[in-house]
Amino acid sequence: MKVCCSLALLTACLLSAPARAEKGTITGTVDKAAQVTAVTAINRADDKKYPGKIDPKTGQFTVADLPLGNTYDVLVDAGAARLEGVNLKVPRSDYEEEQPLTKDDIKSIKAKALELNQFEDKVEVMTVVGNIQHAAVILNKQRTKAFVNSNEGEVVWRLEVWHFEKPDEAWFKVQDELFQVLYRERLQKKDFDKKALTLDPSLGGIKLTQKKPKVDVGKVALPFRETGIRLRPIK
Repeated sequence: MKVCCSLALLTACLLSAPARAEKGTITGTVDKAAQVTAVTAINRADDKKYPGKIDPKTGQFTVADLPLGNTYDVLVDAGAARLEGVNLKVPRSDYEEEQPLTKDDIKSIKAKALELNQFEDKVEVMTVVGNIQHAAVILNKQRTKAFVNSNEGEVVWRLEVWHFEKPDEAWFKVQDELFQVLYRERLQKKDFDKKALTLDPSLGGIKLTQKKPKVDVGKVALPFRETGIRLRPIK
């Protein structure tokens, strides 16, 4: 009799337990929806992309069936122009109260980032963000000089996120990772000059978990269509 009661209780508990989410969803609302040609989520860890759906009237979009436990960036294409999420989140520092980067910290990190780049002859440090112990850096780089087997007018373009840490008194590039590649292309300079790419930290680093399988990024404003590589201010 006790065995039957235990089985009945176990069955009741299983039936009443909430179902565990297996996949996640990212939603949001884009302005100027008629200009949008695609909405996508990308997992930078394996570069796998997940296409989304958008309502051309309301601008509401959904990217569904996203495996949980991963971090995603959202890409919004409007013809030749792209709005792209970038993950600039860093670990918290060891201090009880978070402390921001100082001007000297930023200066030191920029100098080390430029020192570590030898192949490209044009290196732009687009931003340095983080806290007193951890920092994320966006590097927009070009090799415009001739290189091995290069064709006339050809360049190499790289857009990368690097991470730095300050375990003691000095800043060092994180050793257990190279960098996160956003773009690495070999193309004609005239084709590079046609690119219209705006990076947006608010659309990057979206972590989906069992506890938080759905994330709404809110209202998303499309960028201007002017050519160039730019970064939206961090909110």
